[in-house]
Amino acid sequence: MKALSLLSQKGGSGKSTLAVHLAVVAQASGRRVVIVDLDPQRSAAGWWDRRAAETPELVEGHASNLRTVLAAAKADGVGLCVIDTRPSAGFDIEVAAAAVSDLVLIPTRPAVFDLTAIGATIDIVKAKVAAAVVLNGVPAGRGAGEASVTVDARRALAAYDVTIAPVAIGLRAALAHALIDGSAVNEFEPDGKAALEITRLWKLVEAKLWDSDHRSAR
Repeated sequence: MKALSLLSQKGGSGKSTLAVHLAVVAQASGRRVVIVDLDPQRSAAGWWDRRAAETPELVEGHASNLRTVLAAAKADGVGLCVIDTRPSAGFDIEVAAAAVSDLVLIPTRPAVFDLTAIGATIDIVKAKVAAAVVLNGVPAGRGAGEASVTVDARRALAAYDVTIAPVAIGLRAALAHALIDGSAVNEFEPDGKAALEITRLWKLVEAKLWDSDHRSAR
């Protein structure tokens, strides 16, 4: 079993939105997925309550019992746990989640305050687990290229010496609309740009989580 955490000490980075969308796409790829909601605001749990489908599964937990939750999921044959954390996740949660994860995604908006705020999260997770920063809520680019603010954000993030996901998630209405009835964009608008971006991000995550297993088995 693999564990993927979404962490950021900056509120409004889009952790819950990315968590549920990635979980749905991962489930559709043939893996059994459980979302672990550590957010007292129950963002992911509220979405799941509105969802008609029973998968991906969801459990609510706390940093203090995270290892127990993951152990139970592994024993039950779960293939992937996606761990969603609270807004402005504190040091204790970030340490706990990083310690049990195979990969951490750190979402950030392409704004100066957001880019500056992720430094503490990067410092916590880099020594413990593989991590990647995901630019989220970026404006639409012109033509085939990215918007200038996204390009500038990538340059600023280079100072952190951490992997930056080549896929940036656009600020698209479909992402929010899909959540209203417990859907994800690959269900709500499967041929749309938002669904394409989430799928591309999942493919990147999938490769990072499982390709290392293939390499080590050779």
